[in-house]
Amino acid sequence: MIHMAVQVVTDSTSDISPPEADELGVKVVPALVAFGDDVYRDRVDITPSEFYERLTTAREFPKTSQPSVEAFASVYRDVAAEGHDIASIHVSSKLSGTLNSASIASETSELETRVELLDSYTAGVGLRAVVEAAADRAREGAPLEEVTAAARSVMDRARVIVTLDTLEYLQKGGRIGRAGALVGTALRIKPLIHIDGGEVAPFDRVRTRSKAVKRLTEVTLEDKTLERLFVIYSDNDAGARQLVEEVTPQLPHTRIQVIQTGPTVGAYLGPNALGICTVRRSP
Repeated sequence: MIHMAVQVVTDSTSDISPPEADELGVKVVPALVAFGDDVYRDRVDITPSEFYERLTTAREFPKTSQPSVEAFASVYRDVAAEGHDIASIHVSSKLSGTLNSASIASETSELETRVELLDSYTAGVGLRAVVEAAADRAREGAPLEEVTAAARSVMDRARVIVTLDTLEYLQKGGRIGRAGALVGTALRIKPLIHIDGGEVAPFDRVRTRSKAVKRLTEVTLEDKTLERLFVIYSDNDAGARQLVEEVTPQLPHTRIQVIQTGPTVGAYLGPNALGICTVRRSP
């Protein structure tokens, strides 16, 4: 059995479920999501299905908050006690204060191990793709430098594009960024957004849901040699299944996964969101 020199740590905006985290060998620190006074740990106290059921019936918009410094410190101390270095990879610092919590935890916990913090400049399955690449190298026994190099490689090759039913959740959550330019026309369009430079930005605009799915399909098939394709949805997987059916025959060498976004990410995307994360092959 290969000794794992590095433990990969991330946060729940990576949309890695607890069983998947165990399989990957990754520690996931949960963000918090709240409906009024009811506060839940993402994917620990509330499942995606439970979250979306409440999202569509709640009068108030959900609120999210980053994991506490102590939540990270507790994980770091446990990992350090096992003798592993730590690669802590997190949601874009332009979208969340999560990386700051992790940084304070690493600086104040007096750990006798190396900790490298990495800003992924992405979120959701974009972060997941980065974390999975790092975890693959960690399970092979690679040192910290090689684990973080694998993560950075995917950061350079991945892109995330999502179509939304409404920009209201992004706007209410304060994460709309440059996509705010789409707000004035939102009643007449289906906005497509992407993560650019670590923040949300407008990508395109179309008039119907079917045209949005078509646009995502077109973008996916721009590169027929993709290494990975993640198709994401919030509470309705019909569009995701349609997209997968259309692209799979043309991507015979691409690993394709369908992922439901979790509570923290879903709080900003809202119902009926559909998106892709593509990862190009290394040159």
